Amino acid sequence: MHVFRTALKIVAAHRLYILIYLVLMSMFGLFTGQPSTGATDQNTNSAPTVAVIDRDGSTISHGVTTYLESVGTIQTVADTKRALQDATAQGTIQYILIIPQGYGSALEQAATSGENAPALETIVSYKSAEGSLMDARTEAYLNQIYNQIAIAQSSPAEAVASAQETMAQAAEVKSIEQDTTPLPNNLIIFLRFSIYPIFAFSVIAISVFMTALNRREVAGRLRATSLTGFSRGTQVFFACLAVGIIGWAWITAVGFGYFQNDIAAQALPLFAVAAAALLAYAITSASIGFLLGQLGLDERIANAIANIFGMVLSFLAGAWVPVEYLPDAVVAVSHFTPGYWVSQAIGGTQYVTSISFEALSPLFADCGICLLFAAALFAVGLAVGRTKASSAV
Repeated sequence: MHVFRTALKIVAAHRLYILIYLVLMSMFGLFTGQPSTGATDQNTNSAPTVAVIDRDGSTISHGVTTYLESVGTIQTVADTKRALQDATAQGTIQYILIIPQGYGSALEQAATSGENAPALETIVSYKSAEGSLMDARTEAYLNQIYNQIAIAQSSPAEAVASAQETMAQAAEVKSIEQDTTPLPNNLIIFLRFSIYPIFAFSVIAISVFMTALNRREVAGRLRATSLTGFSRGTQVFFACLAVGIIGWAWITAVGFGYFQNDIAAQALPLFAVAAAALLAYAITSASIGFLLGQLGLDERIANAIANIFGMVLSFLAGAWVPVEYLPDAVVAVSHFTPGYWVSQAIGGTQYVTSISFEALSPLFADCGICLLFAAALFAVGLAVGRTKASSAV
């Protein structure tokens, strides 16, 4: 195992890479996964703040105001442009509804004639989703009034009373028992962020020792020994795997050690699934490093590739921005990257309600797809190495 030990000694000699890409980047990942105390304090069940500017004064507008008072906390805002701008900029009110003059009669006429309901002017806060929820509730309430007038031919007062009764009804809620507890969100953020340091460390470390082993004088001495080409290649392969596993073990240990108080005992199997997903990605990263080493790229180029492609793959995986927020074209491209499937497996541990094989099999399938990338990249690396060896002879 002379080649294997030599490769690991070369990696250990480049301590700066280990410090930057593995230690420091994992510490930054912990900072990223740490929840904001301000956001935690605001995560309460208090009703959203709303304001209604009623320029109509009709039965329907009074009904809308009464409904919003029942589902939100009403705040008073002056009906001036400056006051509305201040409330919007400061974010003190999450939902502002402006009912124009003549809205009640216009809605009644539209319902009677079968036309579209007139629109209301709304201002929704961008800082939370509660404003959008209030807007959806208001629209549902007005649809109830519209339907009562259009279908039942009710008067505005009767339509308002019926809408109030309908919206006040609540469905019976039953809790679904789970045999596991999802992983905490801060741990998920850390694990997804770790896609970048695992890739960067593995690619750079492997490229460094393979560049050293591929130097003419070193390669000549290795060929002069009794080592067969197969033995040398096998040791290089295991050295690549060892580097990837070292990076994975560090990230996994740091994540578990830091967030262990947030991981319930029932969630340990899910943590094992997330760790398996990262292991699959570490093996894929090692395969990429092996390929770059076979191509004979020098240390600077490998460093650039590790950083640029590491960030790109992390972005496409949803480590920086949730995949749901990305354009459809970008999401389609992300399906052709290993990081996407690893991120899907990690994120899936938040939503499974059971640790049965049926519940976890989709997550293991995502890990398997990532390993297919590793196998393909390693095969390409072997082909490149054989081609270079044949040309050297």
